[in-house]
Amino acid sequence: MIRKVMALALVGVLAMGGLIASPAHAQEKNVLMVLWRGITEPEEAFKAKLAELGVAVKYTEIVGDQDRGVLAERLRAAETDIKAKKYDVIYSFGTTTTQVTQQVVQEAVPIVFNIVFDPVGGKLVKSLEQPGGNTTGVTNGVPINDQLNAFMTLSPFKSLILFFNAREPNANIIEAQVSEWAAAKGVSVTARRVVPDTDSLTTVLEEIKSGALTAEAAYAGADSFLGSKAGEIQAAIGDKVRLFGGTQTFVLRKWLAAYTPPVSAMGGTAAEQVAKVLGGAPAGTLPVILPTPRLIMSKSAAEAHKVTVPADALTEN
Repeated sequence: MIRKVMALALVGVLAMGGLIASPAHAQEKNVLMVLWRGITEPEEAFKAKLAELGVAVKYTEIVGDQDRGVLAERLRAAETDIKAKKYDVIYSFGTTTTQVTQQVVQEAVPIVFNIVFDPVGGKLVKSLEQPGGNTTGVTNGVPINDQLNAFMTLSPFKSLILFFNAREPNANIIEAQVSEWAAAKGVSVTARRVVPDTDSLTTVLEEIKSGALTAEAAYAGADSFLGSKAGEIQAAIGDKVRLFGGTQTFVLRKWLAAYTPPVSAMGGTAAEQVAKVLGGAPAGTLPVILPTPRLIMSKSAAEAHKVTVPADALTEN
């Protein structure tokens, strides 16, 4: 199914030439950016790509400060402008943000999401090929098996710590898939729940630092909270275990590796989706796109753990 979606995405990109040149793009467009924790690397790539495509944009931001209630309150404060169609399109980051945005917007304005691991499981779209409603977007849902197999090929391990954000909608999916993969591979998994606004992450990190909890590797899936804590986690235990992440954000914070679409591709593809919507394409008819995943590695982490960087890997310092 992923191959089919990627093929459809290619057709859409090839069609962009005529769309970009349309007169509609000569006028400034209003884009509302609904964000979980502010502008991150994918949003920077998103803005850069829209500028490259020649789309003049006025941006308005609503930031949820990683709190569902705060996000809902701030969206409701903008509801009059949303229902009056002040915005031509809404960009939303992540599963929780998009869920809340859909609840408030009610299809009044097209939504293009980004960095959503499982758009169907999150009930954001009916299917990847035919999203329905007034929503489409870009997924980073590389199958967990593919991610872990890439890490195992890179640097084999027999024990794994899974960081698990209990408030993340995708957490149960990720935990189940990691456990299933590990059982088939003979890898022991220790899952540790971490919850925002508690000391749970600090407690887990202290367990690992003290040697009370040991493993050869640790993994965190595509999760905004854990991504925001990636630098803290690396500083605490990066010298003790090989750290593998679900998005490039982790590698940018010196984790060893991720197998995922690069953030430039995520942001750029979201911009192309938005450009199609601004050109008149109904959002619900545009297939959700998974950009091509790549093995992305930190050169400094690879050196510290004596791991060879494959020639075809993307690298960060």
